[in-house]
Amino acid sequence: MNKTSKVRNVFDAWAADHHANGMENEHWDTVRQAFEWIPSGKKHYLEIGVGNGYGVRYMAAHQFARGFCHGIDISPVMIRRAGEKTSGLQNVSLETADFLQWSPSDGIRFDVIFSMEVFYYFTDIQKGLDRAFRFLAPGGMLMVLVEYYSENPFSHGWPAETGAPMSLWSEEHYREGFDHAGFQKIRQGRLLKPGPRKPDHDAGTLITWGVKSSAAAGPQPES
Repeated sequence: MNKTSKVRNVFDAWAADHHANGMENEHWDTVRQAFEWIPSGKKHYLEIGVGNGYGVRYMAAHQFARGFCHGIDISPVMIRRAGEKTSGLQNVSLETADFLQWSPSDGIRFDVIFSMEVFYYFTDIQKGLDRAFRFLAPGGMLMVLVEYYSENPFSHGWPAETGAPMSLWSEEHYREGFDHAGFQKIRQGRLLKPGPRKPDHDAGTLITWGVKSSAAAGPQPES
């Protein structure tokens, strides 16, 4: 079984046993902080790895209420859960897909691409960054959040604990990856959950984001 299939199976199982709700509860305070830096848009928002749909639901009702929100996830069971959570919203489209093999329909380009706890599951993180750059509109922004990174030793046991293969990058590697993909105005930081700090979460969530220049052509994604 290849890496992609293993990851899909793990997320299918998490969606089926309601682990997805726990992921929402665990991540929402962090995601909410990141969302505060995302400007409102009238065009297209993409979320890679929608989980049970809590993030794309929020964006469809708030910053992109006058735009359109797209969500993909490698797990068809997660997509079904996300469909239930976003039911009634007319500006949401969900699709089961591996981002490294996916392309948006009708030549859509995005104002914002967002992901929480996704990129380290990719077989090739750099390819993921390159493709995200390619799919952004000029001036568009990519925002990547991860807790599995070199400077966060508390996360290093996750692959063995979950059975899902992961790729471990450092903060600097993510910054270099954004730069290599062609992003400008690259910024990084760490987000901490509000309230008392837990000893096993001291490193926080690494956030990296950058902007596609209005003049950038960007690397072509591999087929």
